[in-house]
Amino acid sequence: MTTQTQVTLNDLTPSKKIPEKYPELFPEKKWKWKVAQRQHNGLARAFRKIGRDLYVNELVLAECINEQLTA
Repeated sequence: MTTQTQVTLNDLTPSKKIPEKYPELFPEKKWKWKVAQRQHNGLARAFRKIGRDLYVNELVLAECINEQLTA
């Protein structure tokens, strides 16, 4: 059984700001591809769509990346 933590707006970062915040990890083109393929690359848990805007929970994104490294 897993426990879910409450997500607040402070936990969410606009998806378009991730390449600006982490340019060495996610260059613009690479990030766009990862966002488009999020359902297939294991990153979907980190994304939340609010209206037309897409947000990323950076903690969950890090967890998703770590899971890929250990798998």
